[in-house]
Amino acid sequence: MPEIALNLSRGCGNPTGFANLQPGDVVVDFGCGGGIDVSLAAHKVGSQGRIIGIDGAPQMIERAKQTVADAGLQDRNIEFRTAYLDKTQLPNDLADVVISNCVINLCPDKDAVYEEAFRILRPSGRIAISDIIFTESIAPELKERYQSTWAGCLGGAIPEEDYWQTVKQAGFDEFQIVARQTLTSEELEAMACCPGEEFAPPPSEEDRLLVEGKVTSVKFTAVKPSLG
Repeated sequence: MPEIALNLSRGCGNPTGFANLQPGDVVVDFGCGGGIDVSLAAHKVGSQGRIIGIDGAPQMIERAKQTVADAGLQDRNIEFRTAYLDKTQLPNDLADVVISNCVINLCPDKDAVYEEAFRILRPSGRIAISDIIFTESIAPELKERYQSTWAGCLGGAIPEEDYWQTVKQAGFDEFQIVARQTLTSEELEAMACCPGEEFAPPPSEEDRLLVEGKVTSVKFTAVKPSLG
């Protein structure tokens, strides 16, 4: 991977590693960032496949384009769009797979994001997601303090039960958790001030201790049911 992609990567997993991507697949990356997962997916789907990277920040789209060029993938069918994840403006039934790496937790309206993923997937299409969740509810005032630095990956995190309900209500089934990991105190601090302390100051030690053992990185897949 090009150095710029590695430096900009702030994921919590590798969705391309468990998405079962096949040559020729059409893949949409929700929150493509610096393009690392787009590049990894491009290697798996081959020259007959298609990758679409979506990100709300035009600056990240420019970095992703540079990553693709540095990786020597500029001749592949890769495109990038600046758009919010709940309004991609992509056609219905376009994609075989939607991937996302530690981005949906940052979206205020997760219901709309998963409904959008469902809409653009073909019947029998699937999602492969890495994300951050709380394994239990936290006090409202504590949640408020984390939300004050929304860019930190705990700002928009929600309880696990609510998260799975969102995925299922969007219409997905064949739900499967691939892996999960409770974040260590060091990982918690790094996640909470992502993408850097100049943007999201680290939480107080007291606030970090209050969520220690309650924050999990989860990797999962789910399927859009086939017609009939």
